[in-house]
Parts: sequence; structure tokens; C-alpha cells
Amino acid sequence: MLRKTHSLLLVIFMIALTSCSKDFLETKPTDAISSADALATPANMGLIIQGLHRGLYSQTQTFLPGGNTARAGEHYWVPLGDNIAGGVLHSAPANNLNWQDETRWISHTQETSLTSELLWYHRYNIIASANAIINKGLEGEIPLDAKFKEIMGQAYTYRAYAYLSLVQHYAKGYLIGNPSSDPGVPLLFSSDAPFESGPRVTVREIYDQCMSDINEALSYFNDGASPRPAGSAAAKSELNADVAYGIKARIALNSGQWRIAADAAKLARANYSLMGEADYKKALTLHYCQR
Repeated sequence: MLRKTHSLLLVIFMIALTSCSKDFLETKPTDAISSADALATPANMGLIIQGLHRGLYSQTQTFLPGGNTARAGEHYWVPLGDNIAGGVLHSAPANNLNWQDETRWISHTQETSLTSELLWYHRYNIIASANAIINKGLEGEIPLDAKFKEIMGQAYTYRAYAYLSLVQHYAKGYLIGNPSSDPGVPLLFSSDAPFESGPRVTVREIYDQCMSDINEALSYFNDGASPRPAGSAAAKSELNADVAYGIKARIALNSGQWRIAADAAKLARANYSLMGEADYKKALTLHYCQR
């Protein structure tokens, strides 16, 4: 009996030893890839871009540590901006978007509020991801084919968008204060932890960076980049020159560059027909119902 027990223990030990060999164990996670793999090819970088798309509509707890179900991407931040500016009023004490503190200018004016924290964190998450693609592209190791030009154009567009959003929410308006001296937000060009940056640069420096980035994006889009796919809503989520021109118009408008704003806005809508009244009302109804 003792001999049988020893034999059984030996078999179990050998099975355990064999099962823990390097050939047997899966050493890579099945739900993630390394940063090196993520930046190895334009196709892989496209997955990073897809993640940025998702971050604009997903609830933040699904992809950001410390996220919150009450603040679901642009579906929260865009109408919130309307509320803060007085464009939408809520007279009832309860509603499904919990904006009372924001409309009373209480929550978003506090440094420690979840509203202030999540928007800051989300925008810098976009910037860090865009930086990773841009920095890799500038190394010159990957051939700059049509697909890679599209990816670089989207990365620069996202970085311009994120910095514009940050400076609009966390600094004085360009035309209200003194952009040369008013504090803006920190500029971050790194893509690796610990993501340290310098102090807040001026509002003008941020707007200059936004304009530089969006012009870089357009240089890629307009130089033989792969066109945006047509058809499905998912395909249309890809950024292209039209989106970049729209953001350029906003950057210019906010900073008082009226001619540049008008020209960019004209180019942004050049490929789209003007929506009729019936279609506009239908789209507006769907937009607010989906909130």
C-alpha cells in the first residue's frame, strides 16, 4: 500500500513538473498585447485607434481605472457643456443625468470632484495613446504607406482634439484672458509611464500645439492616406480630413483667427449636402432619445 502511495505521488509530481514547463505554459495574456506588439504594424496601431473611438462613447469604467457609469463618454460631456453654458435648463430636482451640481456651477469647479477628474484623465489617456503612435511613426522604421498615413493622421487629430478639450475646460478662454500668460494645461509628449510632464504651459502654447497637430494630421490625410471606409456606422467612426478640418475650424474660431476658421469649416462640410428640415428634426429627436 505504501509503495502504491509513493508511486501515485511520483506520478502526480511528474505531471505537475511537466505541466509547468515553458513549452506548456501560456506566457502571454489572452486579453491584451504588449506595447511593442501594439506598435509593431499599422494594423495593430489601428486597434489603438479603435480603442480611442470606443472611449468617446463607452462608459469609462469599462476601459479606464476608476471610471464611472454616470459619465459615458461624449454622451455625457457634450450635453454637459450645454448645461453649464445655460443652453439647457433642468428645473426638476431629479433627472437621469445627475447634472444639478454642474448646472449650479458646484461640481465642475472643484478640483477633487469626479467630473473634473474623469474628463482630465480621459483626455490625457487619449494623448498618451496618440503619443505612442506618433512617436513610433517619427522613428521612421515603419514604411509610410497609405494605411500608416491614415493612422498617423488620426493620431494627430486625436491629440489636437484632446488638448483643445483640456484647454477649454481647465483654462480661461483665449479671447477672454491673456493667452500669452494665462496658465493652460501640461504638455505631454511621452507615451511611457510614469507620464510625467512639466508644469502648466500657457493657453497660447496649447492652442499653438493644437494648430500644429491638426496641420500635421491634414498633411498625412491629404498625401495619399487610405480613405475612410463607407457604409456601416463603425466604418464612419474613423477620422479623416473632414473631421480634421472641423477641429481646425474650432481651434481657429476659439483663438480669433476668423479667416482660417471660415475656410476650414467650408472644407469640413464640402463633401456633405445640407440636411433638410425633416431629416434634421428626425436626427435631433434620435440624438436626444439616445441620451
